[in-house]
Amino acid sequence: MLKKVALVILPEIYGINPFIEEVKKKYQDLGFCVFSPNLLLRPYFPYTEREEAYLFFQSHIGFGAYKDIDYLMEELQASYEKVIILGFSVGATLAWRCSGRGHVDGIVACYGSRIREYLEVEPRCDSLLLFAEKDSFSVTTVHRAVSSKKSVQSIILPAAHGFFDRYSERYDKEQANKGWQYIDKFIDGVIET
Repeated sequence: MLKKVALVILPEIYGINPFIEEVKKKYQDLGFCVFSPNLLLRPYFPYTEREEAYLFFQSHIGFGAYKDIDYLMEELQASYEKVIILGFSVGATLAWRCSGRGHVDGIVACYGSRIREYLEVEPRCDSLLLFAEKDSFSVTTVHRAVSSKKSVQSIILPAAHGFFDRYSERYDKEQANKGWQYIDKFIDGVIET
């Protein structure tokens, strides 16, 4: 029987788009209590507005938003046996920053390219980082840095940033399936501990 688990899904710069809605439904159907805060406080950006979405994130949200997310984690901890964050891109970096705060039981960070700016974070929970081999930074350098940290499992998949999102031009079905297997195994492990 599934324990009372809160899963918080943090999206890319585009916001709560059809991909994130599908991920939410997947985990709701599995019995998780799913939360996905709309950090944009507006409808999602289409992929064709990537530059606008990025500028909006930088100007109105930023990576300091992890403090607000951490506050949500602290609130959820009072009501749930386990609290897990699943983040994509900027959401992955926000999850990474939350991992060092102590209010979450596990994080999954998918292609969080800006994690490279927060390598000082020392996770206080189990953390799974899934990187895309083809990204805009030295993935192997960041992979080495985070792999040396306690409770961190870091994996590089031979795909491009955004490979989980079947609506994206960078979608890679084979690597996405492998990634979901890693994620599901990790989440099961967090729930069992």
